[in-house]
Amino acid sequence: MRAEEYGAGFDQAVRGLADVQDKYRHAVRRTGLAVVDACEKSVVAAVRVQEQTSQAGADWVAETTRTQTGLAKELSAISTGVLRQLLG
Repeated sequence: MRAEEYGAGFDQAVRGLADVQDKYRHAVRRTGLAVVDACEKSVVAAVRVQEQTSQAGADWVAETTRTQTGLAKELSAISTGVLRQLLG
């Protein structure tokens, strides 16, 4: 009977180890999925920041161009007015 008891104990230990191994595999799979998810979110956030930065740069360029155009028109009007007064 002792051999049967040892055999049953060994079988139970092997099944216990298999259960632990399955639990660790599941935990590793979940952790891997969580890491992938976090990386995807990080990439999406970085792309959004880049898009916002690009848009802000484009807005700044457009505003600067409008300002320079407006200043050039004002300077031209002033120059024209001064020339008329001098010639006039």
